[in-house]
Amino acid sequence: MKTDASGAIGGVLSQEQDGKWKPIAFLSRMMQLVERNYEIYDKELLAIVEALTKWRQYLLDTKEPFEVWMDHENLEYFRESHKLNGRQAWWYLKLQDYDFILKHISKADILSRKDQVNTKEDNKDVQLLKDKLWQQRTMAEITMIKRKTTMEEGNILKEIKRNTTREKKVVQALKKEDGLTWEENGVVYIEGRIYVPNNKKIKKEILKENHNSADVGHPGQHRMLKLIKRTYWWPGLKEDVKKYIQGCFKYQQNKVQHQKKAGELHPLDIPQGPWCYDLKPLESDNRTTLILSNTRELDRELFYKLVYLI
Repeated sequence: MKTDASGAIGGVLSQEQDGKWKPIAFLSRMMQLVERNYEIYDKELLAIVEALTKWRQYLLDTKEPFEVWMDHENLEYFRESHKLNGRQAWWYLKLQDYDFILKHISKADILSRKDQVNTKEDNKDVQLLKDKLWQQRTMAEITMIKRKTTMEEGNILKEIKRNTTREKKVVQALKKEDGLTWEENGVVYIEGRIYVPNNKKIKKEILKENHNSADVGHPGQHRMLKLIKRTYWWPGLKEDVKKYIQGCFKYQQNKVQHQKKAGELHPLDIPQGPWCYDLKPLESDNRTTLILSNTRELDRELFYKLVYLI
């Protein structure tokens, strides 16, 4: 198999007959724009992988190793140990299926050299970040600012200002005047977070905002708690978050289970008659378990007696 890569990928599969190499299959295609940016050793290896994939039916499980002829010494790069990227790791796995020997030859460029391939214009006048991306980012920033403004001046903040009740723990913290807890415009701040009074309606609205919103996407307990703590705080916040998530049907439905599944049950066989028995060795020791069963109808139940024989 002879391969080469330049602006295109070329290959020819030949078989020796009567002392001469006769072609039996050909491969030729233009390189994609992304592939033209590969390093030269990656291009040469790409040509080999491409040819092996195309002629898999001929080269897989051959009785003898076949030869791969190529004209580039830069493949010596892969003779040394390197940290492979994702693309090279995928090629490495593909190469394990074949039994071949690499052989360096010269003047194989005719397989891949094409007059119409012009690589001088590659990557010229390419705008990496399109204007459309900048516009989307700007719109996203505006949306976040609007959402933040709505949260600060919306119904939640108004309800917090209307509710003047303070828990004993919060009142004591305000009296300390240590700079960690203060009140401003009818709102109590604890370590920079807005204190939420003991009002179920307000708490429920905050929990819903940080769990059911489309831009949040039903997060788990730890992430949801982190989101709320950026702005709000109240005693028992962690427990309220836990209960809210447990009651969310969509979250429970899509939650990934990390625990090992329970094993199958192995019930005892139904006895064939009264006082029949079955001897079964225990796995834990050399003792024998004797199971005696009595099938007398007493409240239509089946009773078992277990005896250990030493």
